[in-house]
Amino acid sequence: MTDVWHIAVFELRRAIRTWRAAALLSLFAVSSAGATYLFVRMVGLMENALADQLMVPRTRVPGTMLRELTESDTWREVVSGMVGAEQVTDFVLSIPPLALFDLWFLFLLVPFFAAAAAAESISIDVQSRAIRYETLRTGRPELVLGRFIGQLLLTWFATLMSAGIVFGVGIGFMVIEDRGSLLAWLLWFSLRASAFAVPFVGLGIAASQITSSPAWARVMAITATAGSWVAFGVAVLLQRSERWAVLGDVLLQVLPQGWMQGMWGAGLAWLPAGGVQMGLGLALVALGYLRFARRDL
Repeated sequence: MTDVWHIAVFELRRAIRTWRAAALLSLFAVSSAGATYLFVRMVGLMENALADQLMVPRTRVPGTMLRELTESDTWREVVSGMVGAEQVTDFVLSIPPLALFDLWFLFLLVPFFAAAAAAESISIDVQSRAIRYETLRTGRPELVLGRFIGQLLLTWFATLMSAGIVFGVGIGFMVIEDRGSLLAWLLWFSLRASAFAVPFVGLGIAASQITSSPAWARVMAITATAGSWVAFGVAVLLQRSERWAVLGDVLLQVLPQGWMQGMWGAGLAWLPAGGVQMGLGLALVALGYLRFARRDL
């Protein structure tokens, strides 16, 4: 485990030193800032629509009528659609809208970021043959697990950065009554987003163990991530049918998105779903290791 930790720290430092992390985080930051600004504008439009219904003056700064908006039926329909689980809608309605949006957005963005970043971690060293010097000093399992943990740390840092960006855009462009509560929810949700990203980090590590080309590993990881969302949609459709409902249930159990509703639970109710995500991530790493263990480095 000492070797695993040293390799994980080295992986994180190398990503920072080579500016690879900076490039990915910059793209992640721009996406988070742009999406948050669009969400703030959407809140402003919904507030103006509500003001017209109540026959009161429109607001110039989004967030002025936020309390009235969150108590409306329109907002409840929006939240129910974002969460996808009616049983936790009442809990989610008590969360600041920006924090709710951040978690929903991270569920969509972080998988692609995690898979793309992790796909280069091993294949780039296999291509240059530098990995041979590492395997002389430690075992292959320690090497793979260390790379995996290093990429998890990088993903966690990205979610924390997203929380800071969402908070900054929020206080800059809309009225926030309780900034401390918003920041606390954003930080708390960053843990859930990181847990949801674990299977996709494992997917990137698996692709990185299969090929010696970083470009091909990245293509494989991103394609598989996109394919998992398509498979999730197909599984939902199958679950709603009478003939293929069992097959849909089975597919949802092995897809990270199938446990996404559990990540919205109150308090620590999301931990079981988070544990399943960790198990899926380790299973994907193990599948890639079946090939990596027998490769001629």
